[in-house]
Amino acid sequence: MQSALNISTKNDTNSVNEPFESSSSCVVEGSDRRLASRSDSSLVLAKSRTWGTIPDHFEIPDFSILVDGKGKSPLADSTLPGAFTVDSCKLGDEFVDISIIPGLRGKVIGKGVTATVKLMHGKGTGKQHYYAVKEFRRSRKESLQAYDRKVKLEFSIARNLHHPNVVETVRLCSHAGRWSHVMEYCSQGDLFTIVQQRYLSFESQLCLFKQLFQGVAYLHSIGIAHRDIKLENLLLTGDSHLKITDFGCAKVFSELRRDLRLNDGGCAEVFGKIRKCGPGVCGSLPYIAPEVLAEDRSYDPRLVDIWSCAIVCLAMIHCGTPWGAAEEKDAGYSRYLKWWKEFLRSEPDRIITGDVYPKIGKFFSDLRTKPLLRLMLRMLHPIPERRATICDVMNDRWVKRIECCCPEPGKPSNCFEEFDGIVYRKVHNHLPPAKKGIFQRYI
Repeated sequence: MQSALNISTKNDTNSVNEPFESSSSCVVEGSDRRLASRSDSSLVLAKSRTWGTIPDHFEIPDFSILVDGKGKSPLADSTLPGAFTVDSCKLGDEFVDISIIPGLRGKVIGKGVTATVKLMHGKGTGKQHYYAVKEFRRSRKESLQAYDRKVKLEFSIARNLHHPNVVETVRLCSHAGRWSHVMEYCSQGDLFTIVQQRYLSFESQLCLFKQLFQGVAYLHSIGIAHRDIKLENLLLTGDSHLKITDFGCAKVFSELRRDLRLNDGGCAEVFGKIRKCGPGVCGSLPYIAPEVLAEDRSYDPRLVDIWSCAIVCLAMIHCGTPWGAAEEKDAGYSRYLKWWKEFLRSEPDRIITGDVYPKIGKFFSDLRTKPLLRLMLRMLHPIPERRATICDVMNDRWVKRIECCCPEPGKPSNCFEEFDGIVYRKVHNHLPPAKKGIFQRYI
Protein backbone atom coordinates (compact mmCIF):
# COMPACT_ATOMS: atom_id res chain seq x y z
CA MET A 1 0.00 0.00 0.00
CA GLN A 2 1.39 3.34 -0.99
CA SER A 3 1.58 5.64 1.99
CA ALA A 4 -0.02 9.05 1.74
CA LEU A 5 2.59 10.34 4.18
CA ASN A 6 5.70 10.19 2.01
CA ILE A 7 6.00 13.95 1.98
CA SER A 8 8.87 16.18 1.07
CA THR A 9 10.28 18.84 3.34
CA LYS A 10 10.35 21.67 0.83
CA ASN A 11 7.62 23.56 2.71
CA ASP A 12 8.84 22.79 6.22
CA THR A 13 10.29 26.26 6.56
CA ASN A 14 6.73 27.55 6.87
CA SER A 15 5.81 25.14 9.65
CA VAL A 16 5.17 27.95 12.13
CA ASN A 17 2.23 29.10 10.04
CA GLU A 18 -1.23 27.59 10.27
CA PRO A 19 -2.66 25.27 7.59
CA PHE A 20 -5.20 27.78 6.33
CA GLU A 21 -2.48 30.26 5.39
CA SER A 22 -1.95 28.97 1.86
CA SER A 23 0.48 30.97 -0.22
CA SER A 24 -2.01 31.69 -2.98
CA SER A 25 -5.60 31.25 -3.99
CA CYS A 26 -6.53 28.67 -6.60
CA VAL A 27 -8.63 29.04 -9.71
CA VAL A 28 -10.26 26.04 -11.36
CA GLU A 29 -10.35 25.92 -15.17
CA GLY A 30 -10.39 29.67 -15.60
CA SER A 31 -13.48 30.07 -13.44
CA ASP A 32 -14.07 33.32 -11.58
CA ARG A 33 -15.32 31.30 -8.59
CA ARG A 34 -12.20 31.31 -6.45
CA LEU A 35 -11.11 29.71 -3.26
CA ALA A 36 -9.57 32.59 -1.37
CA SER A 37 -6.73 31.84 1.00
CA ARG A 38 -6.87 32.84 4.61
CA SER A 39 -4.64 35.77 5.47
CA ASP A 40 -3.43 36.64 8.94
CA SER A 41 -6.37 38.99 9.44
CA SER A 42 -9.38 37.34 7.83
CA LEU A 43 -10.84 34.21 6.32
CA VAL A 44 -12.74 34.46 3.06
CA LEU A 45 -15.03 31.77 1.70
CA ALA A 46 -15.40 31.49 -2.06
CA LYS A 47 -17.29 29.15 -4.35
CA SER A 48 -15.58 26.22 -6.04
CA ARG A 49 -16.40 24.94 -9.48
CA THR A 50 -16.84 21.21 -10.02
CA TRP A 51 -14.22 19.93 -12.39
CA GLY A 52 -12.58 16.72 -13.48
CA THR A 53 -10.59 14.66 -15.92
CA ILE A 54 -12.61 11.46 -15.65
CA PRO A 55 -14.87 10.27 -18.48
CA ASP A 56 -18.61 10.89 -18.37
CA HIS A 57 -20.78 8.31 -16.58
CA PHE A 58 -21.86 6.50 -19.71
CA GLU A 59 -18.27 5.50 -20.46
CA ILE A 60 -18.00 3.68 -17.14
CA PRO A 61 -19.07 0.05 -17.79
CA ASP A 62 -20.37 -0.67 -14.28
CA PHE A 63 -22.92 2.15 -14.25
CA SER A 64 -26.53 1.01 -14.14
CA ILE A 65 -30.16 2.12 -13.90
CA LEU A 66 -32.03 1.74 -10.65
CA VAL A 67 -34.76 -0.89 -10.79
CA ASP A 68 -37.72 -1.70 -8.57
CA GLY A 69 -38.67 -4.91 -6.85
CA LYS A 70 -38.10 -6.43 -3.43
CA GLY A 71 -34.90 -8.39 -3.21
CA LYS A 72 -33.46 -6.81 -6.35
CA SER A 73 -30.55 -4.46 -6.47
CA PRO A 74 -31.73 -0.89 -7.05
CA LEU A 75 -28.41 -0.23 -8.70
CA ALA A 76 -27.32 -2.94 -11.07
CA ASP A 77 -30.04 -5.26 -12.40
CA SER A 78 -30.27 -3.29 -15.61
CA THR A 79 -26.97 -2.16 -17.09
CA LEU A 80 -27.31 0.80 -19.42
CA PRO A 81 -27.23 -0.19 -23.09
CA GLY A 82 -25.85 1.91 -25.89
CA ALA A 83 -29.26 3.57 -26.27
CA PHE A 84 -31.84 3.74 -23.51
CA THR A 85 -35.03 5.60 -22.70
CA VAL A 86 -36.18 7.38 -19.57
CA ASP A 87 -39.76 8.50 -19.02
CA SER A 88 -39.99 12.21 -19.75
CA CYS A 89 -42.41 14.94 -20.80
CA LYS A 90 -42.44 18.36 -22.37
CA LEU A 91 -41.82 20.95 -19.70
CA GLY A 92 -44.78 23.13 -20.67
CA ASP A 93 -47.22 20.22 -20.45
CA GLU A 94 -46.87 19.88 -16.67
CA PHE A 95 -45.12 23.00 -15.36
CA VAL A 96 -45.63 26.74 -15.69
CA ASP A 97 -42.94 29.41 -15.69
CA ILE A 98 -43.31 31.61 -12.66
CA SER A 99 -42.79 34.68 -14.86
CA ILE A 100 -46.51 34.66 -15.72
CA ILE A 101 -47.25 35.62 -12.10
CA PRO A 102 -47.75 39.41 -11.80
CA GLY A 103 -44.72 41.15 -10.34
CA LEU A 104 -42.32 38.27 -11.00
CA ARG A 105 -40.56 37.90 -14.33
CA GLY A 106 -38.24 35.05 -15.23
CA LYS A 107 -37.36 33.95 -11.70
CA VAL A 108 -33.83 32.48 -11.96
CA ILE A 109 -32.64 31.13 -8.60
CA GLY A 110 -29.29 29.71 -9.69
CA LYS A 111 -26.90 29.86 -12.63
CA GLY A 112 -23.70 27.96 -13.32
CA VAL A 113 -21.39 26.99 -16.14
CA THR A 114 -23.49 24.03 -17.31
CA ALA A 115 -26.99 24.71 -15.99
CA THR A 116 -29.56 27.31 -14.95
CA VAL A 117 -32.14 26.77 -12.19
CA LYS A 118 -35.52 28.46 -12.48
CA LEU A 119 -38.54 28.58 -10.21
CA MET A 120 -41.74 27.07 -11.65
CA HIS A 121 -44.99 25.62 -10.39
CA GLY A 122 -46.95 22.58 -11.47
CA LYS A 123 -50.10 22.93 -13.51
CA GLY A 124 -53.15 22.41 -11.33
CA THR A 125 -51.14 22.45 -8.09
CA GLY A 126 -51.65 26.09 -7.25
CA LYS A 127 -49.16 28.88 -7.65
CA GLN A 128 -47.68 28.34 -4.20
CA HIS A 129 -46.42 24.82 -4.98
CA TYR A 130 -43.01 25.64 -6.39
CA TYR A 131 -40.40 23.46 -8.06
CA ALA A 132 -36.75 24.10 -8.89
CA VAL A 133 -36.20 23.33 -12.57
CA LYS A 134 -32.57 22.75 -13.53
CA GLU A 135 -31.99 23.23 -17.25
CA PHE A 136 -28.79 21.67 -18.60
CA ARG A 137 -26.81 23.37 -21.36
CA ARG A 138 -24.80 21.38 -23.88
CA SER A 139 -21.17 22.41 -24.17
CA ARG A 140 -19.68 23.16 -27.56
CA LYS A 141 -17.44 20.08 -27.37
CA GLU A 142 -20.28 17.78 -26.30
CA SER A 143 -22.17 15.68 -28.83
CA LEU A 144 -25.96 15.54 -28.66
CA GLN A 145 -25.81 11.84 -27.76
CA ALA A 146 -23.34 12.48 -24.93
CA TYR A 147 -25.49 15.33 -23.63
CA ASP A 148 -28.65 13.20 -23.65
CA ARG A 149 -27.01 10.28 -21.86
CA LYS A 150 -25.31 12.45 -19.24
CA VAL A 151 -28.57 14.14 -18.22
CA LYS A 152 -30.58 10.91 -18.25
CA LEU A 153 -27.99 9.01 -16.23
CA GLU A 154 -27.93 11.65 -13.50
CA PHE A 155 -31.73 11.60 -13.47
CA SER A 156 -31.82 7.80 -13.24
CA ILE A 157 -29.95 8.06 -9.94
CA ALA A 158 -31.62 11.15 -8.48
CA ARG A 159 -35.23 10.08 -9.09
CA ASN A 160 -34.77 6.98 -6.93
CA LEU A 161 -33.41 8.77 -3.87
CA HIS A 162 -35.94 9.31 -1.09
CA HIS A 163 -34.65 10.64 2.22
CA PRO A 164 -35.36 13.76 4.31
CA ASN A 165 -31.80 14.97 3.70
CA VAL A 166 -31.69 14.40 -0.06
CA VAL A 167 -33.43 16.60 -2.63
CA GLU A 168 -36.37 14.87 -4.32
CA THR A 169 -36.17 14.75 -8.12
CA VAL A 170 -39.63 14.35 -9.62
CA ARG A 171 -39.49 14.68 -13.42
CA LEU A 172 -37.30 14.75 -16.52
CA CYS A 173 -38.55 17.32 -19.02
CA SER A 174 -37.51 18.76 -22.36
CA HIS A 175 -37.94 22.25 -23.76
CA ALA A 176 -36.46 23.94 -26.82
CA GLY A 177 -33.93 21.16 -27.32
CA ARG A 178 -32.70 21.14 -23.73
CA TRP A 179 -33.27 18.73 -20.85
CA SER A 180 -34.38 19.78 -17.37
CA HIS A 181 -34.61 18.04 -14.00
CA VAL A 182 -37.64 19.09 -11.95
CA MET A 183 -36.84 18.97 -8.24
CA GLU A 184 -38.29 20.01 -4.93
CA TYR A 185 -37.70 23.68 -4.16
CA CYS A 186 -35.51 24.52 -1.16
CA SER A 187 -36.48 28.09 -0.39
CA GLN A 188 -33.44 29.11 1.70
CA GLY A 189 -30.84 28.42 -0.97
CA ASP A 190 -27.42 26.81 -0.61
CA LEU A 191 -25.24 26.53 2.47
CA PHE A 192 -22.47 28.54 0.86
CA THR A 193 -24.66 31.66 0.89
CA ILE A 194 -25.88 30.89 4.40
CA VAL A 195 -22.38 30.35 5.81
CA GLN A 196 -21.23 33.63 4.27
CA GLN A 197 -23.79 35.45 6.43
CA ARG A 198 -22.07 34.13 9.59
CA TYR A 199 -25.22 33.93 11.71
CA LEU A 200 -25.35 30.19 12.47
CA SER A 201 -24.87 29.29 16.12
CA PHE A 202 -22.61 26.39 17.07
CA GLU A 203 -25.70 24.32 17.94
CA SER A 204 -27.18 25.03 14.49
CA GLN A 205 -23.91 24.05 12.84
CA LEU A 206 -23.89 20.74 14.71
CA CYS A 207 -27.49 20.03 13.70
CA LEU A 208 -26.62 20.65 10.05
CA PHE A 209 -23.52 18.44 10.36
CA LYS A 210 -25.67 15.59 11.59
CA GLN A 211 -28.22 16.09 8.82
CA LEU A 212 -25.38 15.91 6.28
CA PHE A 213 -24.08 12.70 7.87
CA GLN A 214 -27.60 11.22 7.78
CA GLY A 215 -27.96 11.97 4.08
CA VAL A 216 -24.56 10.50 3.22
CA ALA A 217 -25.26 7.42 5.35
CA TYR A 218 -28.45 6.86 3.33
CA LEU A 219 -26.63 7.23 0.00
CA HIS A 220 -23.87 4.84 1.01
CA SER A 221 -26.41 2.34 2.34
CA ILE A 222 -27.92 2.00 -1.14
CA GLY A 223 -24.57 1.86 -2.94
CA ILE A 224 -24.19 5.46 -4.11
CA ALA A 225 -21.31 7.85 -3.45
CA HIS A 226 -21.87 11.53 -4.23
CA ARG A 227 -18.23 12.57 -4.90
CA ASP A 228 -18.97 16.32 -5.04
CA ILE A 229 -20.09 17.23 -1.54
CA LYS A 230 -19.53 20.94 -0.92
CA LEU A 231 -21.41 23.88 0.57
CA GLU A 232 -22.89 24.81 -2.83
CA ASN A 233 -24.46 21.35 -3.19
CA LEU A 234 -26.22 21.46 0.19
CA LEU A 235 -29.56 23.26 0.28
CA LEU A 236 -31.79 24.42 3.13
CA THR A 237 -35.58 24.25 3.24
CA GLY A 238 -37.97 26.61 4.99
CA ASP A 239 -38.25 24.17 7.91
CA SER A 240 -34.45 24.13 8.40
CA HIS A 241 -33.81 20.75 6.79
CA LEU A 242 -30.54 20.23 4.92
CA LYS A 243 -30.80 18.56 1.49
CA ILE A 244 -28.02 17.06 -0.64
CA THR A 245 -28.33 17.87 -4.34
CA ASP A 246 -26.48 17.56 -7.68
CA PHE A 247 -25.59 13.96 -8.54
CA GLY A 248 -23.59 14.75 -11.67
CA CYS A 249 -20.45 13.12 -10.17
CA ALA A 250 -22.26 10.29 -8.38
CA LYS A 251 -20.80 6.79 -8.48
CA VAL A 252 -22.71 3.52 -8.14
CA PHE A 253 -20.24 1.44 -6.13
CA SER A 254 -22.25 -1.56 -4.92
CA GLU A 255 -25.30 -3.72 -5.49
CA LEU A 256 -27.51 -3.67 -2.42
CA ARG A 257 -31.06 -4.72 -1.69
CA ARG A 258 -33.78 -2.09 -1.73
CA ASP A 259 -35.28 -3.61 1.44
CA LEU A 260 -32.01 -3.21 3.35
CA ARG A 261 -32.61 -1.71 6.78
CA LEU A 262 -30.32 0.75 8.48
CA ASN A 263 -28.92 -0.19 11.88
CA ASP A 264 -29.32 1.81 15.08
CA GLY A 265 -26.47 4.06 14.04
CA GLY A 266 -28.36 5.15 10.93
CA CYS A 267 -26.10 3.33 8.48
CA ALA A 268 -25.74 -0.03 6.77
CA GLU A 269 -22.50 -1.92 6.31
CA VAL A 270 -21.78 -3.01 2.74
CA PHE A 271 -21.08 -6.72 2.42
CA GLY A 272 -21.01 -6.99 -1.37
CA LYS A 273 -18.17 -6.18 -3.72
CA ILE A 274 -17.15 -2.53 -3.77
CA ARG A 275 -16.45 -1.10 -7.21
CA LYS A 276 -13.65 1.40 -6.85
CA CYS A 277 -13.14 4.43 -9.06
CA GLY A 278 -10.22 4.49 -11.45
CA PRO A 279 -7.62 7.27 -11.41
CA GLY A 280 -9.02 10.64 -12.41
CA VAL A 281 -10.22 13.81 -10.74
CA CYS A 282 -13.86 14.52 -9.96
CA GLY A 283 -15.22 17.08 -7.51
CA SER A 284 -14.44 20.62 -6.34
CA LEU A 285 -10.80 21.34 -5.56
CA PRO A 286 -10.81 22.39 -1.86
CA TYR A 287 -13.07 19.43 -0.98
CA ILE A 288 -11.32 16.67 -2.98
CA ALA A 289 -9.52 13.92 -1.05
CA PRO A 290 -5.75 13.52 -1.61
CA GLU A 291 -6.02 10.03 -3.12
CA VAL A 292 -8.20 11.48 -5.90
CA LEU A 293 -5.86 14.37 -6.68
CA ALA A 294 -2.89 11.97 -6.77
CA GLU A 295 -4.40 10.24 -9.85
CA ASP A 296 -2.09 7.26 -9.32
CA ARG A 297 -4.45 4.63 -7.93
CA SER A 298 -8.05 3.47 -7.76
CA TYR A 299 -9.99 4.71 -4.73
CA ASP A 300 -13.05 3.95 -2.62
CA PRO A 301 -15.60 6.72 -3.39
CA ARG A 302 -17.22 6.39 0.04
CA LEU A 303 -14.05 7.58 1.76
CA VAL A 304 -13.90 10.52 -0.63
CA ASP A 305 -17.35 11.59 0.61
CA ILE A 306 -16.15 11.34 4.21
CA TRP A 307 -13.23 13.67 3.46
CA SER A 308 -15.53 16.18 1.75
CA CYS A 309 -18.01 16.11 4.65
CA ALA A 310 -15.23 17.04 7.07
CA ILE A 311 -14.13 19.96 4.87
CA VAL A 312 -17.76 21.14 4.75
CA CYS A 313 -17.95 21.02 8.55
CA LEU A 314 -14.74 23.03 8.92
CA ALA A 315 -15.88 25.53 6.28
CA MET A 316 -19.14 26.09 8.15
CA ILE A 317 -17.33 26.77 11.41
CA HIS A 318 -14.44 28.88 10.08
CA CYS A 319 -16.11 30.30 6.96
CA GLY A 320 -13.22 28.96 4.91
CA THR A 321 -11.31 25.78 4.08
CA PRO A 322 -8.01 24.68 5.67
CA TRP A 323 -6.20 24.44 2.31
CA GLY A 324 -6.73 25.17 -1.36
CA ALA A 325 -6.07 21.58 -2.41
CA ALA A 326 -5.00 18.40 -0.60
CA GLU A 327 -1.65 18.29 -2.41
CA GLU A 328 1.91 18.60 -1.11
CA LYS A 329 2.49 21.75 -3.15
CA ASP A 330 -0.17 23.47 -1.04
CA ALA A 331 1.71 24.86 1.99
CA GLY A 332 -1.22 24.37 4.34
CA TYR A 333 -1.82 20.75 3.40
CA SER A 334 1.92 20.02 3.44
CA ARG A 335 2.06 21.12 7.08
CA TYR A 336 -1.00 19.01 7.87
CA LEU A 337 0.77 15.96 6.41
CA LYS A 338 3.87 16.76 8.43
CA TRP A 339 1.84 16.71 11.67
CA TRP A 340 0.35 13.34 10.75
CA LYS A 341 3.78 11.96 9.85
CA GLU A 342 5.12 12.96 13.26
CA PHE A 343 2.08 11.41 14.95
CA LEU A 344 2.58 8.07 13.18
CA ARG A 345 6.39 7.97 13.26
CA SER A 346 6.76 5.80 16.38
CA GLU A 347 3.62 3.75 15.81
CA PRO A 348 2.37 3.51 12.18
CA ASP A 349 -0.99 2.03 13.23
CA ARG A 350 -1.61 4.61 15.93
CA ILE A 351 -5.24 5.68 16.29
CA ILE A 352 -6.89 8.81 17.64
CA THR A 353 -8.25 8.38 21.17
CA GLY A 354 -8.89 10.79 24.02
CA ASP A 355 -6.05 13.31 24.06
CA VAL A 356 -3.96 11.24 21.65
CA TYR A 357 -4.06 12.89 18.24
CA PRO A 358 -1.74 14.80 15.88
CA LYS A 359 -0.49 18.12 17.24
CA ILE A 360 -2.22 20.32 14.71
CA GLY A 361 -2.41 24.08 14.13
CA LYS A 362 -4.86 26.74 15.18
CA PHE A 363 -7.41 26.06 12.42
CA PHE A 364 -8.15 22.70 14.08
CA SER A 365 -7.26 23.44 17.69
CA ASP A 366 -9.77 26.33 17.72
CA LEU A 367 -12.65 23.86 17.36
CA ARG A 368 -14.86 24.23 20.41
CA THR A 369 -14.95 20.62 21.60
CA LYS A 370 -12.38 17.83 21.69
CA PRO A 371 -14.87 15.24 20.36
CA LEU A 372 -15.41 17.41 17.28
CA LEU A 373 -11.67 17.83 16.80
CA ARG A 374 -11.08 14.08 17.06
CA LEU A 375 -13.92 13.38 14.63
CA MET A 376 -12.57 15.84 12.04
CA LEU A 377 -9.09 14.31 12.24
CA ARG A 378 -10.49 10.78 11.86
CA MET A 379 -12.47 11.89 8.81
CA LEU A 380 -9.41 13.66 7.37
CA HIS A 381 -6.93 10.82 7.85
CA PRO A 382 -4.54 11.19 4.88
CA ILE A 383 -4.35 7.40 4.48
CA PRO A 384 -7.82 6.53 3.11
CA GLU A 385 -7.83 2.94 4.41
CA ARG A 386 -7.60 4.31 7.96
CA ARG A 387 -10.16 7.05 7.49
CA ALA A 388 -13.45 6.89 9.38
CA THR A 389 -16.39 5.42 7.47
CA ILE A 390 -19.89 6.86 7.58
CA CYS A 391 -20.86 4.08 10.00
CA ASP A 392 -17.98 5.09 12.26
CA VAL A 393 -19.26 8.66 12.16
CA MET A 394 -22.92 7.80 12.80
CA ASN A 395 -21.99 5.45 15.65
CA ASP A 396 -19.74 8.00 17.32
CA ARG A 397 -21.15 8.67 20.80
CA TRP A 398 -20.72 12.41 20.46
CA VAL A 399 -22.50 12.49 17.07
CA LYS A 400 -25.37 10.44 18.48
CA ARG A 401 -25.89 13.07 21.19
CA ILE A 402 -26.14 15.99 18.76
CA GLU A 403 -29.63 17.51 18.84
CA CYS A 404 -31.07 17.17 15.33
CA CYS A 405 -34.36 18.72 14.23
CA CYS A 406 -34.59 16.38 11.22
CA PRO A 407 -34.39 12.82 12.57
CA GLU A 408 -34.03 9.72 10.44
CA PRO A 409 -37.33 8.27 9.11
CA GLY A 410 -39.02 6.14 11.76
CA LYS A 411 -36.79 7.42 14.55
CA PRO A 412 -37.85 9.81 17.33
CA SER A 413 -36.25 13.22 17.56
CA ASN A 414 -33.69 13.81 20.30
CA CYS A 415 -34.37 17.54 20.16
CA PHE A 416 -36.33 18.27 23.35
CA GLU A 417 -36.36 20.70 26.24
CA GLU A 418 -38.21 20.96 29.53
CA PHE A 419 -40.26 24.02 30.54
CA ASP A 420 -42.28 24.21 33.78
CA GLY A 421 -42.10 20.44 34.18
CA ILE A 422 -43.44 19.78 30.66
CA VAL A 423 -41.27 18.29 27.92
CA TYR A 424 -41.54 20.03 24.56
CA ARG A 425 -40.15 19.25 21.13
CA LYS A 426 -37.77 22.07 20.34
CA VAL A 427 -37.95 23.44 16.81
CA HIS A 428 -34.60 24.51 15.39
CA ASN A 429 -34.53 27.55 13.16
CA HIS A 430 -31.45 27.75 10.95
CA LEU A 431 -32.86 30.53 8.76
CA PRO A 432 -31.29 33.98 8.37
CA PRO A 433 -32.22 36.37 11.22
CA ALA A 434 -34.49 38.50 9.05
CA LYS A 435 -36.57 35.43 8.25
CA LYS A 436 -36.83 34.06 11.76
CA GLY A 437 -40.09 34.15 13.65
CA ILE A 438 -40.96 33.75 17.31
CA PHE A 439 -39.35 30.75 19.01
CA GLN A 440 -41.81 27.86 18.84
CA ARG A 441 -42.51 24.94 21.12
CA TYR A 442 -44.72 21.96 20.43
CA ILE A 443 -45.88 19.34 22.93
